[in-house]
Amino acid sequence: MMKRTLLLFLCFWSFPSLGLASIVNTKELYTYEALTEDIEELSSLHPNLISYKSLTSTGFGRKIWALKLGNGETTILLHGAHHAREWLTSALLMKMIETYAEAYDSSQSVKNIPTSILDQVSIWVVPMVNPDGVTLQQFGLYAFPAYIHSNLIQMNKGSKDFKRWKANLQGIDLNRQYPANWDGLKGVSLNPSYQFYKGTAPLEAKEVKVLVDFTYEINPQLVASYHSSGNMLFWGFHHWGITHSTEFTEDYYNIAEKVADLTKYELDEPETYQQGGGYTDWFVQQFKRPALTVEIGNLVEDTNLPLSSFPTIWERNKEIGLFLATKALERKVH
Repeated sequence: MMKRTLLLFLCFWSFPSLGLASIVNTKELYTYEALTEDIEELSSLHPNLISYKSLTSTGFGRKIWALKLGNGETTILLHGAHHAREWLTSALLMKMIETYAEAYDSSQSVKNIPTSILDQVSIWVVPMVNPDGVTLQQFGLYAFPAYIHSNLIQMNKGSKDFKRWKANLQGIDLNRQYPANWDGLKGVSLNPSYQFYKGTAPLEAKEVKVLVDFTYEINPQLVASYHSSGNMLFWGFHHWGITHSTEFTEDYYNIAEKVADLTKYELDEPETYQQGGGYTDWFVQQFKRPALTVEIGNLVEDTNLPLSSFPTIWERNKEIGLFLATKALERKVH
């Protein structure tokens, strides 16, 4: 890591007009190890703008990292890779952090949104909620101790191919773990599995519990949960008898509509009855603030999005973090 940082420093010192080489590599498999190294390097390059901390360690020693970009009291929260095979969302969020930080340091805008918003709003990012699951999906059984191999194979329906894996290492689908209508979830697995098992109780999974606690800690005005398949933007406010003011509903819809316009994702029309169990369901119910679920790429079955899809995904999402920051400030002011 030190050699890579030194090389980047020398490149910038020798050729300042060229700027720094890109740190976040979106052309290769984006692993937990790459994420951790990128976090360290970006925070070293932008110490007055980027800080980070570990929310917890998994049972296999991987950290769930949270990064703060900006110096404002108002906050938003973005997170990715609840599902193991959706690790391209981690690369997307880290690319946002790198791009915004570089633009801020040179007093530039990103698609006409001034990065000076970061003086008033802090963008918190949890780029990889499920690092153990991501590692299993990317590298298979032998990234983990032999004593759990048979259990993992059993949860994967007898297969040693883990490309379809969504859950954490305990076979719990993390985005079916949140308290919003958890008891009423339908279409779930009855036992630990590579997908769809909701667990024995909400917040059972360590990864989910720490993200909930962290959300309370930073008290964000807006959140976006990044997933990977379907080119859709989900929003919602019909939550199990909870009513919202017309003002809230209009504000929520206007934000969702604008994000759909910027990204060209199809905006989903919320159903009168919503399934629940997901992070954004819980956030809207608990905080009564807007939350978006972004499905960043084409619909793919039982695997990760290809790396070749990243350039298009990046162009669609490039300014969304900054846009949500501006909306968060507007909400806080009003």
